[in-house]
Amino acid sequence: MKKVQQAFGAFGIVSAIAVAAYLTRMYTAGNLEISSNNQDWGGFGSYIGGIIAPAASLLAAYMVYIGLSSTGHQLKLTLAREAIERLDTQLELLLNQPFYNDCHGEKYLGAPLRKVVYDLSNNNIQANESSRMIFLPLLHNIAILTHSIRHYIDLSRDIPSTKKDNHWLGDLEKFYWIDKYSAICSRMIKIVGEEAFKDRISETQLESFEIVMRGR
Repeated sequence: MKKVQQAFGAFGIVSAIAVAAYLTRMYTAGNLEISSNNQDWGGFGSYIGGIIAPAASLLAAYMVYIGLSSTGHQLKLTLAREAIERLDTQLELLLNQPFYNDCHGEKYLGAPLRKVVYDLSNNNIQANESSRMIFLPLLHNIAILTHSIRHYIDLSRDIPSTKKDNHWLGDLEKFYWIDKYSAICSRMIKIVGEEAFKDRISETQLESFEIVMRGR
C-alpha cells in the first residue's frame, strides 16, 4: 500500500513539474494572460500529453506489477497455511492414538498416548529406549511444523500495509501454537533428553522450534 502511495505521489510530482515548467516558459516569453486561442491550448495539451502519457504508462505497468506481487504473496500465505493445517491434523491424530507398545507393560498397552507422556514425564514410570524411540519422531514432526509456522509468520510480516503493524499477527500465531503444543513438547523432550532431541532435527528446525515454541 505504501509503495502504491509513493507511485501516485511521484506521478503527481512529475505532473506538477511539467505544468510549472510550461507556465515558467510562458512567463519568460511574456505571455502573462490566459489565452482564448484554441491553438494555444492545443500546444499546451500536446506538451503535457508528451510528458504525462509516458509517466502514466509507467504508473499503469507498475500497478499491474504490484497487483501480481500481491496475488503471489497471498498464494504463498495460503499454501503455507494449508501445509500447517495438514501437519497439525496429522500430529493431533498421532498424539491421540492409543499406545500400542508393551514396553511399559500391559497397563499402558492401548492407553492414550498423552497419558503415557504425562506418566513418563512425571516419573510414574521409567522411560526406556523403546519409548524414547517412539517420541523422538513425534518431536521431529513438531519441529517440522514449527519451521512451517515460522515461514508463515515471516510471510505475514510482509503483508502490504500503510503501517508496520503486522508484528501482532506473528505474535498471535506463536501464542496459539505455544498454548497447543508447548507443554506436551516439554514433557516429551524431558523423556528423550534435550541432546537427543537436538541431534534428531536440523539446525534450522531447531531455530524455528526455539522461536515458535519457546518464544526466543
